[in-house]
Amino acid sequence: MKTGKNGTRFRDRLQRYMLRPFIHMTFTRFLLALTAGLLIPFFLNDAAGQDLRESCFLVLTFLFALLALIAWLRLDGVKLPKLMMLRVNPRKKPTRSYGDMADWMDEEPQIVFEDLEDDEKDICLLGADLVCMIGMLAAALIVG
Repeated sequence: MKTGKNGTRFRDRLQRYMLRPFIHMTFTRFLLALTAGLLIPFFLNDAAGQDLRESCFLVLTFLFALLALIAWLRLDGVKLPKLMMLRVNPRKKPTRSYGDMADWMDEEPQIVFEDLEDDEKDICLLGADLVCMIGMLAAALIVG
């Protein structure tokens, strides 16, 4: 089995607190790609887009494979720009002058993607891209 940085495997690096951002990212990316794959034939002309119409899910599969490769390279230490994580209006944490309610003392805080460290973000990106790549490949095999 292939090991990554510091001799750890991918599934060993995916911690329990990272599952919520991973599932959220996977679900939204897969639904957006599935919607785009189903809408491409609707907007393309019959003569011009026949080849792309038949293989739009395959193109999305290669796109997710490329994104997974970039995330994997970031995990290995290659410094690539993180264009996918840049946002126009980044969410700012609200400043609160009051304490938490007593009802929420025993529960763990909700972890979002922006709260993770850079390596943890790359792990979530890699896993989400791989799952979406497999889903789009399955959709390409079903449609084609």
